[in-house]
Amino acid sequence: MNLNPLYELKERLESSIIAGLALLPEDFRLKRAVEQMEPLSKVNPVFRKIFQDAQALFAKEGASQGDNNQSDRLLDVLALVDAVLTTQAAVGVEGELEVLMPQAAGIEGSLDVPKANAVISNAPYSQLAPLLEALTTAGSGHYSLIVDTHERNPEIFADYRLKAHLVNALNAGYAELAERMEEWLGQEDASLLPLLKEGFDPRGRKEMVRRVHVVEAIAGAAENPWYLAQLDGAEKDVRAALILALRHSTENRETLMGLARTERGNCKKAAMWAMAKMDGDQNLDFWEAQMKKKPDTAAQYLALSTGDDLSDLVADAVAAALDKLQTQLEDGSQVLSDKDYGKLLSLLSAMVGKASDQMLDVYRRLASDTLLGQMEIEKGQPVSHYLAAVLAQSMLWCMDSRLFSLAEELYQAHGGNFLKPALITSLLTQPKEAAFDVFGAPLAREGSAQKENAQQAQARMEVMRTFAGISWNKEKEGYEITQCYQDESKGKQAVVSRLIPQGLDFRWFEVFTNPKLKKDGAFHISKYLQFEGYYGYYADWDQVMANLINPQSRETCAVIGKYFYGRAYTAGKDTRYYPLLRACGYTDVQGLVTRSLKKGKNNFWNLEYMLKEIPLSTEDKLKELDEIKKLAEAKKIAITGWSEEKHQELYTRIAKG
Repeated sequence: MNLNPLYELKERLESSIIAGLALLPEDFRLKRAVEQMEPLSKVNPVFRKIFQDAQALFAKEGASQGDNNQSDRLLDVLALVDAVLTTQAAVGVEGELEVLMPQAAGIEGSLDVPKANAVISNAPYSQLAPLLEALTTAGSGHYSLIVDTHERNPEIFADYRLKAHLVNALNAGYAELAERMEEWLGQEDASLLPLLKEGFDPRGRKEMVRRVHVVEAIAGAAENPWYLAQLDGAEKDVRAALILALRHSTENRETLMGLARTERGNCKKAAMWAMAKMDGDQNLDFWEAQMKKKPDTAAQYLALSTGDDLSDLVADAVAAALDKLQTQLEDGSQVLSDKDYGKLLSLLSAMVGKASDQMLDVYRRLASDTLLGQMEIEKGQPVSHYLAAVLAQSMLWCMDSRLFSLAEELYQAHGGNFLKPALITSLLTQPKEAAFDVFGAPLAREGSAQKENAQQAQARMEVMRTFAGISWNKEKEGYEITQCYQDESKGKQAVVSRLIPQGLDFRWFEVFTNPKLKKDGAFHISKYLQFEGYYGYYADWDQVMANLINPQSRETCAVIGKYFYGRAYTAGKDTRYYPLLRACGYTDVQGLVTRSLKKGKNNFWNLEYMLKEIPLSTEDKLKELDEIKKLAEAKKIAITGWSEEKHQELYTRIAKG
């Protein structure tokens, strides 16, 4: 629609106000502008109102009513014209749409490349309102609402109206929310930095510590001047966080060495951690001196470091400790003090992530020495077993090919404890069929036996423990193996997930669901949990299988679904298998709820949940409910809380879908 007549009318009305009402009857330019509005008046009632009121400005009766009425009429017409033009306004430039770089927005300390979520969202307020309330008020359920929203619709968190509230949530009274917000904001781009710096208090508490963590996660070395500026006058935990942030720039090496000498407590530790995590090998002299003074203490700071020079330092310290221990064992003393055990454990823990030739020799020595290998580093855990765990962790942490080769070498030479690192090597570096042929086929033959010898039982458990760390990642559309590490520098978990390139051989699922396979024991699982992030926990074999569900594979889901159907059939009122059947899309479940209810006393809530989760059509669910009603009325099943009223309410809800 051509709105030029409306713009011209607005211009002439404004000119008439300036010229004065006395000249209005003779303003031929205004009359012409009003006449041009006539075609528009025929297509829209608002334009018709403007045209009629503008014409009235020239009516004789209007002029005879006095200047006040004329001035009011003139202002009314102008206001209406202005309102219409405001609603129809648009601004545009020629050219293609491009992502706005942070530098273009004039943001200090911008990164060279903006992250994907730098795009500004403009979500409807109806979507933002629940989030805003959850972020700005206290109340139960707010945490789950925020996490659920981030899980389902993370794009909404890019909306500019939320940014300040997200930063303020770093001070949330609910610690889990504040920690989760720190994790999310650390994935933002440099446009968030001004909000993080605004109101920053270097003498503050946990909120300010989290702000430092987010700033360094976003900007790294780019914000080094800010870290140094805030350090002057910073106190306690905020000071420690700022000191640790100095690790991003090698320019801070001398500063950190000085702080390591002068600071105390957590701030001294932060300086040591920063030196350990700083890139480059120019601080090797510093760590050589530290290892000579207190090798076990210094080694704790070098945990998770991967450089060969630092690896050699740790290897030398471990070898010296082993020489001392071997002499003690040869003298007939097999008892170490708690202090000596603690020192040895610190040194062995520092081996994680290191793969220099000297470190590989330490592995070989510990694996082959009978006396050293049988020493218990922890109750019930010999050194040789602990060594295999360290090797597996190291492989996943740094993915160094030398460690993969070592894992195969030690498994071929010693077997047993080194099965897990060898299996991980095969899963990550070899065809998927090879991993099963070597490690799965024997399990299929021996693991299903009624009686296992000790060697067979150990092999079965090592395979199952390995798969307890594997899960399907729907975003990456693949299986990944996850390992959690304790990052003492930040006092929180560090998580590594490695995608298994070729996936898993289908035969694994046939073995793992075999009813004859022994599935006893608790398995340590590392997996992403919605409300906790990555988290390690112990669970039974059913949870391991739940994590292996791949909704994209009908073949896999058919096998796992059948397994969970059998588990649900024998579990009775245990409802945890019903969502898993749904996740597998396993629909051959007609009558399952009815049979489950026959296995003892139940309550009405169980019945509701089963029918809600079971993967059946609405029609089949109603048939099942009808059968249950007959059995309940005949007192052939016991359901606490059953009534005709509740039955009818449930029937109605299911019928509505």
